[in-house]
Amino acid sequence: MSERAKQRLADRDFFINLLSSAATKRDAKAYISRLKSPPKATGKQKPADGSSDSQVEPRDLFGRTRASNASPVFTQFENEQETEEEETLHVALVKISNVTTMAENLVEGIAQTLSSLSRLSMAPCVVLEEPLQPDPSKARQQLTLAANRLVAAIDSVHESGARTLDNVLSFGTDGRSQVFMRKLLTRPLRRGRIPIVLPIAYSTQQSRAVSVSADEAILALTRELSGVIVRPQGGTQQGYKSISLERVIIVDETGPIPSTKAVDKRHVFVNLEQEYSALQEELRSSTDHVVSQKHASNLKMFKEALKMLPASSSGLLTTPIEAANSARVTDVGVSDVGTRRQKNPLIHNLLTDKPAYSSSLPAGRLGQETSSIPVITSTVVKRGMPVTVLPNPDAQTWTAASKPRLELTDPRIDLDRLTYLIDDSFDRKLDVEAYLKRVNDRIAGVIIAGEYEGGAILTWETPPGCPESDMDRLVPYLDKFAVLKRSQGAGGVADIVFNAMVRGGFPRGVCWRSRKDNPVNKWYFERSRGTWKIPDTNWTMFWTTPDILDGSGEKSRTFLDYETVCRTVKPTWADGKKIAD
Repeated sequence: MSERAKQRLADRDFFINLLSSAATKRDAKAYISRLKSPPKATGKQKPADGSSDSQVEPRDLFGRTRASNASPVFTQFENEQETEEEETLHVALVKISNVTTMAENLVEGIAQTLSSLSRLSMAPCVVLEEPLQPDPSKARQQLTLAANRLVAAIDSVHESGARTLDNVLSFGTDGRSQVFMRKLLTRPLRRGRIPIVLPIAYSTQQSRAVSVSADEAILALTRELSGVIVRPQGGTQQGYKSISLERVIIVDETGPIPSTKAVDKRHVFVNLEQEYSALQEELRSSTDHVVSQKHASNLKMFKEALKMLPASSSGLLTTPIEAANSARVTDVGVSDVGTRRQKNPLIHNLLTDKPAYSSSLPAGRLGQETSSIPVITSTVVKRGMPVTVLPNPDAQTWTAASKPRLELTDPRIDLDRLTYLIDDSFDRKLDVEAYLKRVNDRIAGVIIAGEYEGGAILTWETPPGCPESDMDRLVPYLDKFAVLKRSQGAGGVADIVFNAMVRGGFPRGVCWRSRKDNPVNKWYFERSRGTWKIPDTNWTMFWTTPDILDGSGEKSRTFLDYETVCRTVKPTWADGKKIAD
């Protein structure tokens, strides 16, 4: 086979992998916009290589890395500094465990994935982790063996190759690991090479290099690349603002963060602000054999790293099998709803900034109920946002009999901000006075994500003809579900709110309605147990309550109550129009 044919074949495989990982054109556009560099300041000399612009264009997205295409140019140090200031380098730190014992096909697959990340303008910087050895020389020997193995695999698929770095780290005056010389790290990254960092730091006190944990090395690199480190010497630090550390990735055979409470037994998404303490306690107290101390240490490392980075940065924990995955198609039997091409979680997360599967997607929608292979094999971690749930379901269960009921005028709720959230999300003005009159004696609970970036208002609705005193028939109803426009499709805000509702507020079920032509209905459909297009209306009804239809499809009284509520709830918009919410 000619070199040109080999290149075409490689490009085809790359495109297949890419297209299977990208969810929508919207994701691709968002990805390109994230990679665009800020406008260059006028009056500065252009880099010596003559490149006119560092923005990512669609036609360049699938080509070789820019550093590979450019002809070698030898420049003076000042020009190199200037280039670093003007071009944003997007970086992903990747911790890979146990390369020495990894199957050859997995090492090769991971090398291909790292090359793909580089081709997509996300420069990977790898830190190796091997089992701790009491003998320093044996520890270094094992790390070197792992590095040589991974470098050889990368060199075979990545034009710019890889480079082992065993002299990047030293110990600071505070005793923590730190980057010894920044350019040892940034130069290969900017040239398209993939650095393989050994977790070894030089100790001036001991006058020798000593092993440190891979997590310690990751945190040292994070401090350096995020600009947290402030150098004592004067002058402007070149290149700090032009590096964007966007991902912290762990490839570890222990796999995603387990859950002893969730049906799917694994966390797809972790909102650190809301869940970290509870998750650590859950991991510590678990007797499940799938839970290990490694899960707790990985979670801790994510928390410490992400708190140094912008809220847009994220962590990803996955297995070597998934990291090596190249858009394979599984043969296991799954339902049509759940059938999906297997996605490489690293590529998918890069393109979409989301988990491969939504965290609020029921296990049945993934085909997990019929598959012998766990579908959820990765956990996406975000610094996230706090979630306020009123009343707190851990302290007060949401029941129809609970009195007194919460009101939207409660001092714990900023009504103005809540109203703005609803207006912005629905693109309509709420008639606040009419709305308060309708819901204030019916509210079951209110959920607020972050600084009113998302929220939900849930009520107890009385079916027509049912006496108010019949608490058993009051319908748990999602009256308003809102996400700010700027937060829609990003950061998992909708999933965070939805999870708080179905796992905390109404775990036994809730219903809601939506316009039949609402584009959000696909999202609702995937998260509901059932849907019903209400006859002679423009409404589709959704519910998460189990067993409201019997085996023959007969409607239960609960179903009929849900339907009448969804049919009759009166909209309260300021424009007075009776179009659906």
